[in-house]
Amino acid sequence: MQNRGDFSYHILFQGIILIGFFLLIFKLIVTGNIHYFIAPKMVPFAYFSVAVLFILGVIQIWRATSGKIEDVYCSCGFIHNQGGSFLRSLFVYTLFIFPVLTGLLFPNTVLDSSVAANRGIKYGSGLYTKPPEVQENMDTSLAEEYLQDPEKYMENLDKKVEEQGVDQNLGSSAGQESGLENNDVVIMTPEEMDQLAGELANSEKINVDEKRYLAIMDRLHSDPQSFIGKELEINGFVYREPDLEEDQFVVARFAVSCCVADASVYGMMAATPEASTLEVDQWVKATGVLETTQLDGWELPFLRITKIEKIEQPENPYVYEIYTQLSE
Repeated sequence: MQNRGDFSYHILFQGIILIGFFLLIFKLIVTGNIHYFIAPKMVPFAYFSVAVLFILGVIQIWRATSGKIEDVYCSCGFIHNQGGSFLRSLFVYTLFIFPVLTGLLFPNTVLDSSVAANRGIKYGSGLYTKPPEVQENMDTSLAEEYLQDPEKYMENLDKKVEEQGVDQNLGSSAGQESGLENNDVVIMTPEEMDQLAGELANSEKINVDEKRYLAIMDRLHSDPQSFIGKELEINGFVYREPDLEEDQFVVARFAVSCCVADASVYGMMAATPEASTLEVDQWVKATGVLETTQLDGWELPFLRITKIEKIEQPENPYVYEIYTQLSE
């Protein structure tokens, strides 16, 4: 059985680790690098976690350095002593210390074409160049519920949709208020989506801005014939698919829903004689005329570039999902 001194050291180490995670997240928030990891709508949770980690860390350090035995032991009737050898404890603490040190000491990086090669490019909302991995053990409970009683299943589904609609509206307003300055959460009503479609149809030049990036890209890919001959300007990094021609590449962006773990790669196929001079992951501003092309039997918009310039990577390289409010 460990003595009081050993147990106090364990509490002290735990408090230091908690403070370490507090400093890591606090650093990301202060520097603005938090957007390299999570979407703006998740930032309020980061604020909450910073406060909780700081409070818990201070409490643990205070308990460890207190001279009163009742501050170390909570007298709950349960033995909290750490079991196992010194090497076991060292291994467990290292699992927590390592990510804190790497996060504090090493620079942050963004997703690049190597990740895009594994996940595949998503054109609009319908076609992946590399299909997402299918889970072997899929949950079939909903399908079974539908087969047993279709009418009851549809009634329950309608109720869930109504409840989620209320929660979504409440959550979206909070996201708008507490997000980051750039690429904040965008909520568009069905009327605004229709207005965007009309704006694109009537514009001679389409500028794919960051806030409406996914909405514009989805519209272009859903009806590419309607935009043939229109001028388009788009920013992104250079990504090359293995089966593309030498003068072709994809102007790509990573789109984040909640965090970088669920990031998808969206892009616009393009061609220019200068393609061979562009390095992979180089950020460019491409301007050209829209055409159409075929990929695996799908008709896609294709940008015939007339002007291209190299640009610096944006402060926030990611774009975020467009949320559509449910009609009242």
